Order: sequence, then C-alpha cells, then structure tokens
Amino acid sequence: MPIRKRARGAARRATIRDVAKHAGVSHQTVSRVINKEDTVAPETRARVHVAIRELEYVPSAIARSLSSDRTHTLGMVTTDVSDHFFAEAVVGAEAEARKHGLFLIIGTIEEGAEDDEGAYLRLMLEQRIEGLIIARPRLRAGSDAVLRRLTRRVPVVEIASDINVPGVELVDVDNRQGGLDATNLLIERGHRLIATVTGPLEWPSAQARLEGYREALRRAKLAEPAAHVATGKDWGLASGEQAAARLVESGKHFTAVFAQSDLLALGAIAHLRQRGTRVPEDVSVIGYDDIPVAAFVDPPLTTVRQPMREVGALAVRLIVERDSRDRGPAHRHLLRAPVIVRKSVAPPAVTALRA
Repeated sequence: MPIRKRARGAARRATIRDVAKHAGVSHQTVSRVINKEDTVAPETRARVHVAIRELEYVPSAIARSLSSDRTHTLGMVTTDVSDHFFAEAVVGAEAEARKHGLFLIIGTIEEGAEDDEGAYLRLMLEQRIEGLIIARPRLRAGSDAVLRRLTRRVPVVEIASDINVPGVELVDVDNRQGGLDATNLLIERGHRLIATVTGPLEWPSAQARLEGYREALRRAKLAEPAAHVATGKDWGLASGEQAAARLVESGKHFTAVFAQSDLLALGAIAHLRQRGTRVPEDVSVIGYDDIPVAAFVDPPLTTVRQPMREVGALAVRLIVERDSRDRGPAHRHLLRAPVIVRKSVAPPAVTALRA
C-alpha cells in the first residue's frame, strides 16, 4: 500500500530504515542501491527506488562517505561568483554533478583577498574531495605546492585559466576564434576602421580575443594602429566608458568597436552617445558574453555567446571520466562561442567611408 506523503514540516524525515521497511528489504540493500553497487537484483533495485521516491528520502552524505569510504564531493574554487561568466560555469557544474550523485563545494576568492586561495585549496584537501575545478585566470605561486598535492590524489580541471600543472585538464571557450568571428562580422558588414576594447590583458581570455581580432585584420589586409586598441582595467561598465573616451580622444577615426565583454560594450555605447554619436548609424558595437540584458538594451546588442554552463558541465564530466579510468595525458577542450546577431551592428555610413 503506497505511503501517504507527509505534510510539509509535519513529521520527521524518512530514514534509510524507513525505506528498507517500505521496500521489504534490509537497510544494507538500500545502501547498496544508493551507492550504485551492481550486486542488487534489478527488481529489488526498482522497488527501493520507488520507496525512496514515495518517502521523499534524501541520503545522508556523511553516511554515504562512511559506508563507501567516499565523500561523493567535488570542489570548485572560483573568482567572484557574482560575475556572469563564472556564475554560469558554477550553475552548469552543479547541475552536472547532481546527475552523477555528487555534491559541489564552492569557494569564492575575491580580488585582493588572494590569501584565501591557499586556504581554500588546503580545505579541499582536508574535505577529501574526489575532484577539483579551478575557475580562476591564475593561481598565486604559493598555491602551486598545494595544487600539485591535489593533482596526485584527485582529477583537477581548469576553467579559463593558464595554470601550468602537469595532468590538469583545461576547459574553456575558444576565445581566439570568438575574437576572430566578432571582427570578421564587422568586416563583412563593410567596416575597415575597427577599434577594440579589451579586458585586463593579464587574463588569458583577453589575450586570446585580442589575437583573434588582430588575425581577422591581417587576413583582410587591414592596418591596426595602436590607437585602435584600448584596454580596460576590468570587464565592467566604467572601464568601457573610459576606454571609449581614450579611443575618441586619440583622434583616430573608427566606424566599429569590438568590445571583449557586454559590459565593456554597454559602457562604450554610453560614452559614444554622450558625445552625440549614434549606435549603430555612426559606430557599430559588438560585445562578448551574451548576458541576459544584452537582448533588451537599445539597440539590442550583437554579441558573442559564451556557453559557460556547458563549460562547467564538461569540467565535471572530465573529472568523473578521469576518476573511472587510468589518467592519461591532459588535454585542452575548447568550446565554440557563436556570434548572436542583433541590432547594434550596421554597415558604415557613406560619410564614414569617405572619411
């Protein structure tokens, strides 16, 4: 007889022994089903799963680790999780971890608080994690020793990083191709004087996007005056405004701007409008990221979409796969970032071409 679901907050949570009684098996059998051991008959396994669903039973992570000598836990050390790029990677990693019956511990390291970095890595060691994801552009030199200890014990995957540790897999967006595709779109629309606003060039992603921009100009046999490159101190709106101001004040003419983030692009648009420049009638602007607001600004922003949820999910899958087989050489896994065409890019005006 199916058990009636308890009212919310009206009774205690179901235990493994409740599940065993409901399914007509021993609690050891329930434990083997939860831990995905292959010694349980399919009919019995199905009966236990039905009991788990009907009782809304949630296995205890502590009990699982004691019974199987596993923690079923992954660690993730990341930059500011409020950043859209890293937040999406965390969401993708956490969802993929759940599919594999794993928990995700997240450590966020704010800029200027790098001492937290080594502390988080040591915490991951103490918590007996089964894999580590590092979503930071780089680690401090003092963290290398702790990271190498971790790589000897568990699989480690980097996201958007240039950490050089043997055996560590890398997952990232193909930023060089993204920069190339963004600039090519502007060239295809008829632009020949294309400026760029970069993120901080100590970030590998900023360097790669700049390389893609320059490669597109080389292929099209277009010059790249130094004044057409302005670097932001970060990836935010204010940096976009300031970089656009430097481009305008340089006196060099341009009809389009490739900004390496959507926030940089929006900041640049704000400054151009303050000076009476229309977007896209006078200057076209393309961003990078495809943040949720990009489709709703005026004009809707043409941008390069970063598949960061897929990046986070792939990082988890690589950990699961490397933990289930002999670990071979590490690889770089680059995901394509498609260009999303909206209304902020148009062909250059005839007067601009004459200029």
